[in-house]
Amino acid sequence: MLSTSDTPATAQTDTDAARTVAPPGLCVLVVDDDAFQRALLRELLAELGVGTVLLAGDGASGVAAYDAARPRPDAVISDLCMPGEDGFALLDALAARRFGGGLILMSGQETRLLQSARLMAQFHQLQLLAALPKPVSRLALCQALERLY
Repeated sequence: MLSTSDTPATAQTDTDAARTVAPPGLCVLVVDDDAFQRALLRELLAELGVGTVLLAGDGASGVAAYDAARPRPDAVISDLCMPGEDGFALLDALAARRFGGGLILMSGQETRLLQSARLMAQFHQLQLLAALPKPVSRLALCQALERLY
């Protein structure tokens, strides 16, 4: 189980999450058209102890990476607004494949977009761990991944 802090119930900061360790063998697929965001998430996930991070630049390459991955990713982190196949198309594809892992959605757009994505994930019976505004913090990412276990 991920752990953000051994201290009593106090307000946590991103620094508290630095000691977090993910379960061994955790695999996460990151789908975002922004290379900087992909690199940032890869770094944050590595700091959290995620063993395998797969990267894709849009929904279509995200589906291809998901299909090629063995074992399948435990979690998928996806931006919603991307050229070509966006995060909503990725949600459809994951639902069609009966994805049973955790889903973290993110967007730099207005909160209504995240709310629409939440509803779509619920409709598809996907395990939504979080819908986060960009930029995603280490603490928010850690708390979302904790919901896998």
